[in-house]
Amino acid sequence: MENENFNDNHMEELVAKVAAEPIKETIIEDGFLQKAKDLIDNKNEYLKRIILCAIYAIFYTFCLYKNTNGITFPLFAIATIVVYCLFLKAMGEKIKTFSYVLIGLITLLAVNVCTTTSVPLLVFDKIFMCGLFFVLFLYNLYDEKTWDATRYFLAIGSVIFSSIAFVLDPILDMVRIAKDRGEKEEKVRKKNTTILYVLLGLAISVPLLCVILPLLLSSDVVFFEAFRKIFSFRIDKDFFSIAMLTLLIFFAGYALIKRLCARQGWLEIPVKDKRNSNPVVSITISAVLLVFYALYSGIQIIYLFLGFGTLPQGYTYADYAHEGFFQLVFVCLINLVLVLICRKFSKDNKVLKLMLTFICSCTYIMLFSSAYRMILYIGAYGLTFLRVYVLWALLVILLAITGAVILIFQEKMPFVKYSMVVIAATWVVFSMSHPDTYIAEYNLSMQTGERYVLENLSEDAVPVIMNYEAGLYSSEHTVDYMRQFKYRYANYELPKDFRKFNFAKYKAAKALGKLQ
Repeated sequence: MENENFNDNHMEELVAKVAAEPIKETIIEDGFLQKAKDLIDNKNEYLKRIILCAIYAIFYTFCLYKNTNGITFPLFAIATIVVYCLFLKAMGEKIKTFSYVLIGLITLLAVNVCTTTSVPLLVFDKIFMCGLFFVLFLYNLYDEKTWDATRYFLAIGSVIFSSIAFVLDPILDMVRIAKDRGEKEEKVRKKNTTILYVLLGLAISVPLLCVILPLLLSSDVVFFEAFRKIFSFRIDKDFFSIAMLTLLIFFAGYALIKRLCARQGWLEIPVKDKRNSNPVVSITISAVLLVFYALYSGIQIIYLFLGFGTLPQGYTYADYAHEGFFQLVFVCLINLVLVLICRKFSKDNKVLKLMLTFICSCTYIMLFSSAYRMILYIGAYGLTFLRVYVLWALLVILLAITGAVILIFQEKMPFVKYSMVVIAATWVVFSMSHPDTYIAEYNLSMQTGERYVLENLSEDAVPVIMNYEAGLYSSEHTVDYMRQFKYRYANYELPKDFRKFNFAKYKAAKALGKLQ
């Protein structure tokens, strides 16, 4: 069929046929079917993206504006997941199995945000959520079976920074739609061009009004009163901030969708198998380290675990046990990285595998030594968030080393996914346990570290502290700290905005007797 024979009826029939197909498919029956396909992609899909991003931006602002840990935070996470699933459906992609694990971890972290007020927990919860979101975005769009940690980091960084190039696309795409229509589709274009230009004008005028209108309203009281009477509008000091946040999320969301739609060719290329280096180098390094590791591990067993041997003059076993914790953790991390590098770049070799296994075995001893030292230190000086946090870090390293041992003998072991799940899942358990509560319980019951509890812990610990109120007031060395604690919470009240409801704040207010 030639372009000259084109008619409106045939065009409408072709448009209806293409609209039923997934976006990513390209079906060409004749020259006009592809033209119809382009119209659908450029117009209908553009409008869908605009509407979806606008709704998401408004909902995001409603959930998170001046609300870092309220009850609406999980709703934001769920909305993000739903929008992404709709995007996948529009792309004609099916959600992969591992995605449900990622979605589950994200949801648990989001729920935990509205149950705590601990700043470290909130910061790390959101960092992990952000990372898991981007892993989810990439996992379903690319074949990542060969990806290593480096490829994941580069891919996430590339998506984030290259999305900047698409920030203005909500406006530019509208211009492209109008310009891309040829003269031979004049009858089809005639009805829609005016609408497109109107939409373009509205898209440009909305952000301008968000800036100009608040300035005009605040500059002239007569204009403000007239505007208020006509529109029954009450300007709020947060209007400008809300408008800017909504626009920011709208443009950022649209840019991210466009970035994900525009597949990056280098991410389609599998990561090459780099195990082609001579294993002698790795064997030599491992052999040298093993001499010292074996001696160090033997000393840990004899002196620290069994309590035998003679220490240097002036040292007690308590002093010996309290030293060297952080140095050992650093060595354990070096060992983990060393094993992974040797496994990634060296050719398969039985001797190398054996030596790497011995290094992992020595690392286990170092980890137990580190944990033992920290437990003894806690017994002497009490719990702090940092001390509990490093115990979590030791558990993560332990599980990572276990994964490395499996990787030594099973080259197809998905170490990156395993590590992601280990880190995220153990953090979820750690975060949802609300460390501040059992730190306060342990220290106050052991009568150690009371000042740290009263001055440094979040509202999570308030119910526990109030249970020990009588004892803290009766003790001479804690009475002043308790008075300062009560003074700090003298005017404590729950937020009136229902969006900011937080379970930890509610429990704290209840324990303090602030609920009416």
